[in-house]
Amino acid sequence: MDASCVPLFMFEPYRLPILSTVPRSGTWFLRYLFSFLCHLEQGGRLDDLLTGEVVGNPDGATFDFSRFRGGPLFRVAGTLPAEHMFIGHAVCPGFHDMIPAGHWWRQTSFHVPGYDCFHEEKSYRHTPVDLASYNYAPVKVAAMDRAARKGQGAPIALVYRNPVDQAFSYFRYCQAHVGPAYHLFRGRPVALMSFREYLFEAALVSYARQFISYQLQAERYPRLVKMIPYESLIDRPVETATCLLDHFCTARREWPMLPAAVRLVRKEHMRAIEGKIGSSLDGTRNGQDSHMRPSGDAERDRLPDPAIRDEAIARLTELGVDCSLLAWTSHRATTVRQALPGDVRQRERASR
Repeated sequence: MDASCVPLFMFEPYRLPILSTVPRSGTWFLRYLFSFLCHLEQGGRLDDLLTGEVVGNPDGATFDFSRFRGGPLFRVAGTLPAEHMFIGHAVCPGFHDMIPAGHWWRQTSFHVPGYDCFHEEKSYRHTPVDLASYNYAPVKVAAMDRAARKGQGAPIALVYRNPVDQAFSYFRYCQAHVGPAYHLFRGRPVALMSFREYLFEAALVSYARQFISYQLQAERYPRLVKMIPYESLIDRPVETATCLLDHFCTARREWPMLPAAVRLVRKEHMRAIEGKIGSSLDGTRNGQDSHMRPSGDAERDRLPDPAIRDEAIARLTELGVDCSLLAWTSHRATTVRQALPGDVRQRERASR
């Protein structure tokens, strides 16, 4: 038996908690936040490189960044009730078989790969897993879909950014990406497209396809499926992460290490870690710098024409998206607002 893969009998591969994100909506932030929290809750240690603060057990194991690949599966046993959870991009489990043949959803496709992790490959028997002594774990996608379609299975959540800001961020990302699946759209370089063209010809339908799968499932099974605006994660990271954690635990509980985990995953600190280890922490494959830009570098994600929002809302409404669920912002930084204790903030400033 391959020791790098967990055997099927060790857990129920269809009862997999799903924390899905729309691309460019905090995916890597959540991967590291949940991973840091699990590490600390299980007696590990993390050092804040900017302040010198030692978080967790001073004698505990350090976080092994060299082995961290970003999942999409993470071993969360001991922190959450499940053995593993998924953090990445996916269509809501159970949705595929709900949609009739003539529905617009079946007549469209995602404009780039990666929006629907669990329906893009032939087999998920060896799905990469982090925070474990083994490297892979199986997922029975068909069984997971059947359970979710009946309102059963593990908890599901979607974190989503508003569609215009999300598309503008992804537009920038795809322009610089080295892969033709991303920097070309129907054979045309994305760098030569206007944002309006990219939004209405490519990105908006992809957003609607992923979003509506969770919207409709949440309407059917509100206790199973939760939808969280990315903007809430930015403004109130501890409160919003608590909401997600309680959802995946199916009960409220205290998370004493969560505020520290949020501090540790702030962009400035993650950039400092990247500088120390000499590589990207977020799986960047676009030939440019990390996604984890300095906090002041918000100009790249600012929308050039705010009036475009009304057109996007009209188009999404035609597709059945409930636009009242969207949170709209105007010309603001996209980094998490931190609630640093005074002494920690002073130490961080002194380290700059």
